[in-house]
Amino acid sequence: MKALEIKVERTGFPVKIAGHEFFFDCSLEHIKEYEETYDKVVQELKDLDENSEEMSDELYISVLTKGYDSVLGEGTFAILYKDIPDIIAWLNAFYDLSVGISESIEEYTKKQTELLDERGKKSKKLKQEYLKKVSKKKG
Repeated sequence: MKALEIKVERTGFPVKIAGHEFFFDCSLEHIKEYEETYDKVVQELKDLDENSEEMSDELYISVLTKGYDSVLGEGTFAILYKDIPDIIAWLNAFYDLSVGISESIEEYTKKQTELLDERGKKSKKLKQEYLKKVSKKKG
């Protein structure tokens, strides 16, 4: 009997920022982590804006590091900031990234739902064909 071989690939999509390519992981675990971290990062950025006397490059870099690294993987912000050391540019890009990811997740979720529906229909059809064959053999 031939071995059953099933190919499993990571779920997600590539993200290009400032000439660097990263990967956004669409696993349920990562999306949950992303949403939680995103909310915290946005709140921290608001707090920094409200407390303008505390505005320091180090605080912004710390918050942006947390945001970018949680979205695209450990070390992402260090790579980006090394090439373009501009906090305002990376603040703006972070919000653009978040909007783009939300749109891509919606599209990805829609495709996954369609794929699961299609596979469910195929599975049901195969089951019916199998049961029909079994009943013919018995009858």
